[in-house]
Amino acid sequence: MKHISISILLFAAFIGCKKEINVDLQNASPQIVIEAIVTNAAYTEVTVSKSVAFSSSNTYPRVSGAVVNISDNGANYILTETRPGTYSNSSLIGIPGHIYNLSVKVEGKEYTSASTMPLQVKLDSLLLEKLFWGNESIWVVKPQYTDPAGFGHHYMFVETINGKQYPQFWVWDDRIVNNSISTIPLIQSDSTVNVNDIIEVEMRCIDKNVFRYFTALQGSQNNATTPANPENTITGGALGYFSAHTTEKKKVKVQ
Repeated sequence: MKHISISILLFAAFIGCKKEINVDLQNASPQIVIEAIVTNAAYTEVTVSKSVAFSSSNTYPRVSGAVVNISDNGANYILTETRPGTYSNSSLIGIPGHIYNLSVKVEGKEYTSASTMPLQVKLDSLLLEKLFWGNESIWVVKPQYTDPAGFGHHYMFVETINGKQYPQFWVWDDRIVNNSISTIPLIQSDSTVNVNDIIEVEMRCIDKNVFRYFTALQGSQNNATTPANPENTITGGALGYFSAHTTEKKKVKVQ
């Protein structure tokens, strides 16, 4: 399962938001960072780590010994630590429409969150197109799907090129395309797509809170003039997010 690692993204967000928040990055105390995912197609996984000071290397220490639980309609699932700071449960497969509650107890504190898994919107196909971007021509992938009637659908896309996850992600909602076919391109500002590359796109249907969180981070990764501070979906003082989402993947070869 691929996570959107927020360690670097948080680093970028802090830089981009330095005019909006009052944080002593040089001497800031480490904070717990939680990245938690429940999907309808793969096992559940939660990572627990710590943020580091501005001057430190980009090594974010994993945190062992946490007690991690996820509950759903009265059923409680205990996640076991499979490697340092990573907790999983292969028997918990998410069901669209269900509400999932997360509890992480670590270092004497409890952090909680809730996420509702949306109904799945089918990813129909991946289209390829060559566009002019700046002074060059680049390949872009256009996920094609049909947005359902009514507002309130939120989407996230993750791209993998030749088995390596591209660091950028894309999020949008159905205010862009509502109740119609969407073919919005996944444009890379520093395109790394070439002929014969194998591109895999994962489409996630995410809830509103996760959408708002990643929209803020997307503003930072795109160097927005005034990026918003991410609204953590974790309560108790931790950074990070908890996302119960549907997932579907398709591949296409550039040729």
